[in-house]
Amino acid sequence: MRISKKKIIFILSLLIADTFVLILSVYLSVYLRFLLFADFFPYPKIDDLFILKYIQTLRFIIPIWLLFVNFSNSYKSFFVMPADEFVRILKLSTSFILSCIVLSFIIKVDYSRTVFVLVWLNLLIFMFLSRQIFKLIVGYILKLINKRNIILMIGKNVKKYRDIFKNNFINKVFYYPLILKLEDIEKIKVFIVKKQIKQIIIIDYNINDYELLSLYDWAESNNVIFKILPSEVNICRGEITVDSTLGVPVFQFISNSLTGLDYFLKRMFDIIISLTVLLLLFPFLAILVILIKMETKGNVIYTQVRQGYRGKEFNFYKFRSMVQDADDKLKDIKVDNSLEGGVFFKIHEDPRITKIGSFIRKYSIDEIPQLFNVLKGDMSLIGPRPLVLWEAKQVENKYYNSSKKRLRVLPGMTGLWQVSGRSLLSDERRIELDVFYVEHWSFGMDIIILFKTIWVVFFPKGAY
Repeated sequence: MRISKKKIIFILSLLIADTFVLILSVYLSVYLRFLLFADFFPYPKIDDLFILKYIQTLRFIIPIWLLFVNFSNSYKSFFVMPADEFVRILKLSTSFILSCIVLSFIIKVDYSRTVFVLVWLNLLIFMFLSRQIFKLIVGYILKLINKRNIILMIGKNVKKYRDIFKNNFINKVFYYPLILKLEDIEKIKVFIVKKQIKQIIIIDYNINDYELLSLYDWAESNNVIFKILPSEVNICRGEITVDSTLGVPVFQFISNSLTGLDYFLKRMFDIIISLTVLLLLFPFLAILVILIKMETKGNVIYTQVRQGYRGKEFNFYKFRSMVQDADDKLKDIKVDNSLEGGVFFKIHEDPRITKIGSFIRKYSIDEIPQLFNVLKGDMSLIGPRPLVLWEAKQVENKYYNSSKKRLRVLPGMTGLWQVSGRSLLSDERRIELDVFYVEHWSFGMDIIILFKTIWVVFFPKGAY
């Protein structure tokens, strides 16, 4: 397979940068431990030979380090969100340092544990900074010399791919947000020539196979890469692979539910954050329980059956924010649904909400008991919102495929549509955001949503 000259230069530049990062991390760690902060650590006499022992290890660990970087897909999938980049570097640095520790035990060479910790911290910082700086430099140079990969995406919903491409400075993407029809082809060809398009990706089209192949022939003769992303298959990252084990290439659908190490790490993250928040807020929650009990009858914790992972029902917890017989009054006030004709029920100034309830709903304090749902394993901190059973039924009837896809991960206390407008969003937009989260999940996305949630809680918009 032919590799472009541009890609070779790109990878070589990364290899040099990553090597420099490791050398800088080791030198700085040795300097900090044995020179700058030497008085804080009891250690035998230190001379040049002692320090040289650490420096000489670079000859052996540089190849190991570059292999670890390669296995982390840092060269293959380079342009990712900064948050995803940080998580990837965290995994990479941790696995590399642990391997070095194990190796030092095997070869029976004693190295300072403090140095290992300092190298780990330095790798985390310098690797992340070098990647971000490298992206900016590459993007600026390619833009300056007009050598970016120019792409044209054709399809009804192409704009939803903006978030994916915006992190890739190598590409310049044009979007044609319409279904490709026969009468559009000549206009598309003129646009491709005018803008010097190097690659076209067709998502939605309404032309026959002969017309599609004719467009492919034209693209090939003009050195334009031709790709198709069939909307009826709804291919998304991680869902489909090409399987040739039968002797012919076939598409194999792969579940993109969180499994294995990703699930374990996300679950540990959920448990640690949930326990920490509950411990920190315990005094405040005790006062809130008293205030709720003083204002309304009934249990302080309101329990409701909702739809969870793979459609499984579970008991969903909230602080009571409504009067005791709120569920009995629901049918009488459904006619005042703020999203009339929609599948989600929300009304302004719901008469069932208490004074305390109005405050805790505005700042999402009523959601805190769901941390116990997270600890039980019914929910995650981040994920599609679990729906009331009658809402889930309506969503399934109106958005069947999307409603099934959003159930492939644990439901969350917060998610993409909670930080993108909450009740101000349309039904369709909410479902789209839930599906986008499932299709493009990453730890980086979870971290971004978590920080945005903190902002939304303190500066609520669309909450009632």
